[in-house]
Amino acid sequence: MSKIKGTIILGFLLLIAVFSNAQQSRVTAAYAFLQQSKLDSAKANIDAAVVHPETQTDGQAWYIRGFVYKTIYNQNEKGNKQSSARIEALVSFKKSVSIDPSEENTQENIKNIKYLATTLYNDAAASLDTIDYKIAIKNFDLFREYYLLVDPSKENFKQKEIDFSNAMGSVYTRIYDGDRKVRQEFLVLAKASYNKVLAIDPNNISANYNMGILYYNQAVHLINQSDYDLDIVALNDVQDNSINLFKSSLPFMEKAYSLDPNRRETLLGLSGIYFSLNEKEKSNEFKQKLEQIGNK
Repeated sequence: MSKIKGTIILGFLLLIAVFSNAQQSRVTAAYAFLQQSKLDSAKANIDAAVVHPETQTDGQAWYIRGFVYKTIYNQNEKGNKQSSARIEALVSFKKSVSIDPSEENTQENIKNIKYLATTLYNDAAASLDTIDYKIAIKNFDLFREYYLLVDPSKENFKQKEIDFSNAMGSVYTRIYDGDRKVRQEFLVLAKASYNKVLAIDPNNISANYNMGILYYNQAVHLINQSDYDLDIVALNDVQDNSINLFKSSLPFMEKAYSLDPNRRETLLGLSGIYFSLNEKEKSNEFKQKLEQIGNK
């Protein structure tokens, strides 16, 4: 009886070994198919391997999966700004590092993550328009996640965050300007984008100027859309609101001027703001500076 029992146990252990070897064979097969550019077969084998209990904690298996999906992205989805293969590749490389943090494995995974993160940033930049801006935001958020994974120094990331937020502010402003009555939320989003920049870099010229011009244009638009038949109370409300908007614009425009005293747009804005606030002397001062620059 014990002999039979021992035979059963031995057979069970052999069966486990066969299953284990089968899963490792899937990883090997995936790599072989990848080298032969048989991407569908490589994908099928590696996807099966990484969900099996025997190989789901194998860092090398996840690395190969990342490489398979990276190759699928490069060959079939490079023009797709919402590539699913790119995401699967990034997830796999990240998983590989978390399982096997050895120096050699980490270096190889980080190299691939950096490459794919760069493509996300490039696609985000290419989508910065009034149509695809949501794709830009999604890709930039993913870029941020994976960039900071391989380079935790936020100092190196800061300029990219500034550039993207400034660009998003411009996109939101264009959408708002398309229909100011029904797209008020985009004005709020534009201001939030520029405030995000200023929280990182209070001396950013573009963000200061653009915040100033947003408030300035709001005031001008409020005045221009006013009905001439308004009663005196309503007219006073328009006047008070427009003055408050000009006052809100002023510190941003002044800051932009202090950072670049020769920028024509800023001088023009300050001249207009002070004129609207009934400070004619200050308005003329900036008008004269504008003329002096024009004569150079």
